[in-house]
Amino acid sequence: MMATLPMRTGAVRVSAIRIAICGLIAATALVHLTLGAMTSMMLATQPALVASMGGATALGVMAALFYCNFAGYVVLGTALYLPRLRGRQRVTRLALIGYTALTVLAYFALAQGHIDAFGLADKACEALLIALLAIEGRRAR
Repeated sequence: MMATLPMRTGAVRVSAIRIAICGLIAATALVHLTLGAMTSMMLATQPALVASMGGATALGVMAALFYCNFAGYVVLGTALYLPRLRGRQRVTRLALIGYTALTVLAYFALAQGHIDAFGLADKACEALLIALLAIEGRRAR
């Protein structure tokens, strides 16, 4: 005997701003996943370079932070538009704005003069993400 599960069907509203928000979340999440993987690979294959960059412990912490940042964006980005959490969308949006702002601040605090074009491009994406989330939040009121 086969069981059937009742499913709710509801219209999902897709807008240009929602698509842009999802794209920016995906982009910055992938940037942090890539940085985590590159840092982990560096730890495993280039001990002399690792020693010159603060040591294995410092870079290990950075790799973990990159992976955690990736996971945070995936979780908050998914939760933002998950139909079951629609009633908590405002709180999720605010959490994502705060998380993104913290990421930007952490970059400048931890970069310690090693700011590059790639990092600044990602911070620009994150600033645009914050702006679009704020706009979407205002429209949702």
